[in-house]
Amino acid sequence: MKNIKKFLIASIVLITIGVVGLISVGIIFSLSSLAGTFGTGTGYTFGPGKMMGMMRGFNSGTQYIDLGNISFDQVKSSGEKYLHDIGMQNVKIKEIMEFSNNFYIESVEKDTGFGAIELIFDKTNGAIFPEYGPNMMWNQKYGMHSGFASNQYKNNMTIDEEKAIELANNYLAKISQNEFAGDEGQKFYGYYTIDTINKDGAIVGMLSINGFTGQVWYHNWHGTFIEMVEY
Repeated sequence: MKNIKKFLIASIVLITIGVVGLISVGIIFSLSSLAGTFGTGTGYTFGPGKMMGMMRGFNSGTQYIDLGNISFDQVKSSGEKYLHDIGMQNVKIKEIMEFSNNFYIESVEKDTGFGAIELIFDKTNGAIFPEYGPNMMWNQKYGMHSGFASNQYKNNMTIDEEKAIELANNYLAKISQNEFAGDEGQKFYGYYTIDTINKDGAIVGMLSINGFTGQVWYHNWHGTFIEMVEY
């Protein structure tokens, strides 16, 4: 009888250890899956059903580039390689803006002319990655929430470009005495990105307007504007 009790106790202990082990493996697997989707190594789902964009960036081969004297053509080449590597064959670079902190790369769809994604080229290490802010949060076709947007393939914003510029100017009037919205904006899927200018017409920075809510998001991570090239 004692032997049976010992056997039962031992069995229960082994079963308990097994269950705990399975739970631990499940937790580790779940965490590693989340890290692969949003975290430290492999990026997040950026676009309709494809793994596009890397949270930690794509290294543009900067061991061959003098980052202190990098040209717009080199930034464009790196941006095109990035777009190719993430599978965006129907997208081309429209303009590149140099700021004190980084290069801003604007891309558009070749067939529609609608904005696709906005990229940042990091001047310190040559990495390219999706721009923060509206590009990730408001972009209904290529952004982080694209899979949840029922109208992700339609550019049916309720706010038109003229109204977006008006809203931008209203916002700038409250925060700055010498910054105004430019006279045109780039339409993306869910928002507009508009350059800001001073009273002399020189570019200062940029902001985005949500095409449904009118919310304004100023791009305050670029630094001082230096130069721009359009393609």
